[in-house]
Amino acid sequence: MRRFLHWYVVALFLLVLLYDCVVWGAAARLPDDVGKNLLNSAQREAPLAYAYMRAGMLLDGAVPTFDEWGQRHATAALSDGFVRIKEDPTVSMDLVFSQTWNAQHATLKFCHWAAPVLALLSVVFWLRRPKKVSLISGRRR
Repeated sequence: MRRFLHWYVVALFLLVLLYDCVVWGAAARLPDDVGKNLLNSAQREAPLAYAYMRAGMLLDGAVPTFDEWGQRHATAALSDGFVRIKEDPTVSMDLVFSQTWNAQHATLKFCHWAAPVLALLSVVFWLRRPKKVSLISGRRR
């Protein structure tokens, strides 16, 4: 187990990063100007969410299955705040990160912050991975 721990951390990081890109990319394209308000607010206030949105829009555009799945999860996570996001679009990101509306929203917020932490852990675990030790030298005397 310890021998492959660095691979597990890297795989977990990639999975969380994929989730972030797919769901935030779909959130940027939510209907009724909610997505546009979120994108504009993220550009001003949340650079990490904005990066997820930009990368996710490209990914969701290339893979329609990701787009459908992301739209469902983004709608489920953010639907409780749609009215307030429409009323005051300048504080959209503040609304998203200030309170938790439901379980999907909690997952969205957790994964948002988990990706950078897992990226750092991936580097640390990769540098500390067990190295192959060769007891017999390849050269002859």
